[in-house]
Amino acid sequence: MPDLVTHTAAAYFLSRNTKSARIRVFFYMGAVLPDILARPIYILWPDLFFYTVAIHTPAFMIVFILLFAEFFPQYLRKTVAVFTLAGVGLHFLMDLFQQHLLTGYYWLFPFSWNSFEIALFWPETPVRLIPLWTALILATEFVSYIYRRASTP
Repeated sequence: MPDLVTHTAAAYFLSRNTKSARIRVFFYMGAVLPDILARPIYILWPDLFFYTVAIHTPAFMIVFILLFAEFFPQYLRKTVAVFTLAGVGLHFLMDLFQQHLLTGYYWLFPFSWNSFEIALFWPETPVRLIPLWTALILATEFVSYIYRRASTP
């Protein structure tokens, strides 16, 4: 899996120009949510792998997010659902490009137990890029700060 920093960096660069911080927060949350929900269970109880694999699927995440959005006031529910689902979509798009030794992700679960992937990189490959993503985000924020400061009288 691309690590959480890589997922967050991708969400940052895609939502950087969004004016509303509320939208960005839900987009960022969606970008890491499948791993945040599935990985701790798998790490703590590896024997439950085939039960936790369903958590990291589009079907589960759609149901989870729609239920999650119900905890917000009526006027926010659609925003929460749409932007969290968009973040999850970005997460799954990035995961689609990795390769696995045994089994990948079950994108069409519960309708199919077939796993498919594009297989461009191994799951640990993006970890090497964490310094690059961090430096790019810091540089972008620094340049934005300088630009905003120079453009205000």
